[in-house]
Amino acid sequence: MDARQNGLMDAEESRVMPPAPAPLLQPGHSAAHAVWPLWLGVILLLALAASAVALAIWWRRGALRAWRAFAAETGGEFAARGSFSPGHLSARWRGRDLLLTTGIAQEDEAPYYHTRAALPIRNPSGFILGLRRKSLLEEAQTRRDAVGETGIEDAEFERRFLLVCNDAGSLPGVLNAGARAELTCYSDVEIYVRLDRIEWRRAGEQADIGALRRLTDVIAGMADTIDSLPGRKRPLSECLADQAWIEKGI
Repeated sequence: MDARQNGLMDAEESRVMPPAPAPLLQPGHSAAHAVWPLWLGVILLLALAASAVALAIWWRRGALRAWRAFAAETGGEFAARGSFSPGHLSARWRGRDLLLTTGIAQEDEAPYYHTRAALPIRNPSGFILGLRRKSLLEEAQTRRDAVGETGIEDAEFERRFLLVCNDAGSLPGVLNAGARAELTCYSDVEIYVRLDRIEWRRAGEQADIGALRRLTDVIAGMADTIDSLPGRKRPLSECLADQAWIEKGI
């Protein structure tokens, strides 16, 4: 009798007692951990690798795109060197034949790969010029050197550039304030005026079409001034000696 009563009481208590609460989950944990399939991870890695390769190729072909656009803008002829590098571009620029090339100048003591733009000049006075942006070390070493010997009256420009010329009297007109301001914007620019041509150089393959335009405009303006200089009767050997001296000095 007592056993039956105890069993009935236990059954009634089980019906009225609430269920035990579920265990609390710690923050950052879920009831079931999701398992990513291996093949999905492989696909994601391949997609990332393909994107990185495509981005590298797009960046590497930046000079090709700039040169093609420059050729289309000037109506010039463009040829690539392989699939990634520009080779040469020939066009007309302000009434002169422009030749834009990439290559290594063997006449340099330390040859380096560069972009070069050249325009022909008549140069009746035999004006010769060599101009190169100094490295940071050269600029620091020559900071205290005397300036003002070139005649351009621009001490800051003279501190930043190594400049050699055989006609200091004509230099301020050839290398005017506008040309100096533009050249100061570049950390690696070089300008050379020879007996028959003027050119600018910069290291590597230049992919900035704006810089291509501006630098070519600078040497075109300089070429116009050089061609307007009065003729001087000088032996060709003397002019060639000046040119070799300037190339060695720069």
